[in-house]
Amino acid sequence: MRKLVLLFLLISFGFTVRSQSILSSFEIDISQGNVLLAWTIKSGSTCNGMQVFRSKDSMNFILIEDIQGVCGSLSSSVSYTFTDHTPILNTVNYYKIDFGGLEQSPVLGIEVINVLTNSFLLRPNPVTGASDLYFENDNQNEIVLKVFDDFGDVIYKNQTISNKFILDSTTFSSGLYYFSLENMKTRNIINGKAVIVND
Repeated sequence: MRKLVLLFLLISFGFTVRSQSILSSFEIDISQGNVLLAWTIKSGSTCNGMQVFRSKDSMNFILIEDIQGVCGSLSSSVSYTFTDHTPILNTVNYYKIDFGGLEQSPVLGIEVINVLTNSFLLRPNPVTGASDLYFENDNQNEIVLKVFDDFGDVIYKNQTISNKFILDSTTFSSGLYYFSLENMKTRNIINGKAVIVND
């Protein structure tokens, strides 16, 4: 009976040691249409190679980078970075890292929006609930949104220095609306339309 108990304790202890994560941090960001991944392996942890995977649905991943060689260090924490120069545009990109088959990172996602110059992206359209209205504004200029009714009267106005507005369908009655986005520095105006659907 004593041997069985001792064996059980050794198995439990071994499992606890192996289940400790080698990953200290894992972060994701976006810059100029590129997705930047940064992670740190804890001091005292090593692995044989790292593989970076990407998915558009958080379930089906494809390998986008295979980093060969020993990773990590027995004496200090080691930080790594990877830049995805070809993310999937206008959708959420999900990433995970495999550490030589020892463990995998958590899955992180980030939306990569690509809006052409002098254009906009309204998602979803028709607007049900809330939709994001994206536009180019790399220089963080003041952008004024005006929404017009059928008679050309301004019924809604907002401003921002970011690259998007949130259109809330509860602000409007159901119907077709026209809008303009004006860059107050360049005086450039982009026109569009949105269908609002309220239940």
